[in-house]
Amino acid sequence: MACKKWIKLASLCALLPVLFPAALPGPAAAPAIEVVSSVPAETSISRAGTRDAAAVWMEMIGGSRLSLDIAEFYLASEKGGALEPVVEAVLAAGRRGVKVRILCDAGMAGTYPETIGLFRNRPNIQTRRFDWKELTGGILHAKYFIVDGREAFVGSQNFDWRSLAHIQETGLRIRLAPFAAALVRIFEADWRYSGGDRQAYRAQALLPPLRFPADAFLVASPARFNPPGVGDALTALLALIDHARRRVSVQLLSYSLGVDGGPEKFIAIDQALRRAAGRGVRVRMLVSDWSLRPPQLEGMQGLARVPNVEVKFAVIPRASRGFIPYARVVHSKVMRIDDDVSWVGTSNWGYDYFFTSRNVEVVLRRPDIARILDGIFLSLWNGPYVQRLDPEKKYRSPRIK
Repeated sequence: MACKKWIKLASLCALLPVLFPAALPGPAAAPAIEVVSSVPAETSISRAGTRDAAAVWMEMIGGSRLSLDIAEFYLASEKGGALEPVVEAVLAAGRRGVKVRILCDAGMAGTYPETIGLFRNRPNIQTRRFDWKELTGGILHAKYFIVDGREAFVGSQNFDWRSLAHIQETGLRIRLAPFAAALVRIFEADWRYSGGDRQAYRAQALLPPLRFPADAFLVASPARFNPPGVGDALTALLALIDHARRRVSVQLLSYSLGVDGGPEKFIAIDQALRRAAGRGVRVRMLVSDWSLRPPQLEGMQGLARVPNVEVKFAVIPRASRGFIPYARVVHSKVMRIDDDVSWVGTSNWGYDYFFTSRNVEVVLRRPDIARILDGIFLSLWNGPYVQRLDPEKKYRSPRIK
C-alpha cells in the first residue's frame, strides 16, 4: 500500500516513475546515494556519520576523466581556505584533458570576480555567466555538478570556502544514471542559453521524457524551463506535505511569504503546513537567525502560533578568528516526511526560489537516508545553538555582512 501511495504521489508531481535496476555499479559497492555534510568549525554540531563535503568534492573531481559540468550561484575562495584545494583540483582536471564547464550567476560573478577569474583561459575550461533577466528576472541559485555524465552532487553548499568550513550544509552524492542525465539536460539548456542560444529551452522541450526510479526523483524550478520528465518543485513539495501523516521536519536558511516587496503574499507552502498541522501532523521548522528580520519574521511568527507547529532558529557562535561575513549560519534546505520520505535541495522557501530562479531538488523514499537526515536535524533541534521562536517577541536583525 505504501508503495502505491508513493507512485501516486510521483504522478501528482507530473513524473513518470519507472523502477530502474538499482544504482550503477561503483567501486567497493559505493552507495547509490550518500548524504554529505558541512559543519561550522569550532561547533559541536553532529555530522551523523556523514562525510565532509570538501573531501567528497575532491574525490569526485579527482575521479573525473571526460567531463565536469559545474553550476553554482557563485565561486569564492580564500587563500589557505577550504575551497583552495578544490579549485586546484578543477584546474588539474582541465590540465589532464577533462572538459570543464563552469556556469555561475551573472550578478554574483560581478560580486566575486576573483575566483571565477582563476578558471578563464585555462586548458579545457570554459566559463559562462547565467542571466535570466529577460526571462524571469531570477538568478542561478542551484548548486550542483556532474562528473563524466555518470554521478552528481546536489546540495546547499555554494562553491565557497565559508560553505565548506563555517556554515552548516547538507548535500547528496548521487550515483544514479537518471539523476546525472537529468542534471546534464538542465545544465546543457542553461549553458546554451547563457551562450546566446535563445531557442535552448524550446529544443530541450522536444527531448524524450526522462524516467526515474520509483523511490528517487529530481524536481526543479521554474517548471517551464525543466526538461520533460523533471517535475515542478513546488507541485512536488505541496504534494509531499499534503501526504504527511505523522510528522514534517523542515530545515532552511529562510522562510518567507513576501513577493517582490509588494502586498501580494506567497502562501501556498504556508497553507500546506497549516493543513498538515490541522490534521494532527507534528510540524517542526528550523531556520537560521538570518530570518529574524522583515519580511521573513512575520510569516514565521504567524506559523509558530498554529497548534502542532514548532518553530526554532539557530544561532551559530562566531569563530575564534572573529566575525566572518555571510557565514556562521544554518544553510541546509532539507525536509523530512514521516518515516522514510526526504527532500534535499537548493531552495529556501519563498516565491522567487520556485517561480523565477533556477533550483534543483532531490526527493527520496529511502529509510536509510531518512535516518541520517533525522540525525543531523535532531542534533541541531535539541542542541545548544537553537532557540524557540517567540510568536510575540520583537527580534533584532542579526549582522550578516
